[in-house]
Amino acid sequence: MSAAEVHCVQLRATLPERVVQALQPILWMLSPNGIEVADAMCLGGEDVAEDHVRVSLYVAPHEAPAAADSLRRHAEAAGVAIDVYAEDVADQDWNRVWKQFYRPVQVGDRVRVEPAWMQGPDAPGLLRIAIDPGMAFGTGTHETTQLCMRLLVSWADRAKARDEALCAATLLDLGTGSAILAILGVRLGLDRAVGTEIDAAAVHSAQTNLALNDVADRVLILHTGDPRRAGPARYPIVVANILATVLVPLRDAIVDRLEPGGTLILSGLLTGEAQTVADHYAGRGLCLVESVHDGAWCALTLQSPR
Repeated sequence: MSAAEVHCVQLRATLPERVVQALQPILWMLSPNGIEVADAMCLGGEDVAEDHVRVSLYVAPHEAPAAADSLRRHAEAAGVAIDVYAEDVADQDWNRVWKQFYRPVQVGDRVRVEPAWMQGPDAPGLLRIAIDPGMAFGTGTHETTQLCMRLLVSWADRAKARDEALCAATLLDLGTGSAILAILGVRLGLDRAVGTEIDAAAVHSAQTNLALNDVADRVLILHTGDPRRAGPARYPIVVANILATVLVPLRDAIVDRLEPGGTLILSGLLTGEAQTVADHYAGRGLCLVESVHDGAWCALTLQSPR
């Protein structure tokens, strides 16, 4: 499939503003690349009732039915029955829209994620990552990605403090999306990275970003959603920025990819889910090393037994 054939689906629903505020973490989970909200004061929102807003989510075509059903169920749980309308959106139109608003993102004091068309100057000690995400999750703007990046930098700093040779290690990035975490891994000094991704459009995006960052020879992208398809290798560091609903059933397959004493970074978790997920992984002997929060989101660093 060529990039020109890729498209997304816009899901639209009108809800009371109070409900949208309560469901915001769910909306971001369903549409991590962005949410559009319009009220009666917005152009095109003239038919929206007072105290209501029209919400638009953008999802991959194969995710649209489940995302629409999830939106209806969460709205009903909040006491509101809604209709969800779906419309195909051409990929080139999507890119044109979000490129107007995507700007460089500074993550901590070490990492800057830049649009490929808006790259800044080098600075001492700064790790610059150029991203042209297309339809893939991982622009660096979402809290879950930033939390994962912070924990990955923290892990690398601890490893270097222990004089561990990162230059001989490989990172496994599950659900790589735009490959932003895999790229960060090699920028931090890891020898190689392997990324897995279930979505064909994201695989294409990841390959583009590897070339943009001159790391195509150090990062392998596999088109699969199954960690077991990453081969028999075990890794000292595994990152998975997905969702709790995926991380829980994939626990054993993910843990089996870890070296003894290896580190696992999990993101894409709502704060209320984090302890449940940590306890679930504790069932395989992993202990919690660090947790970081940003708004409604949380990410965890876990370590496997030696």
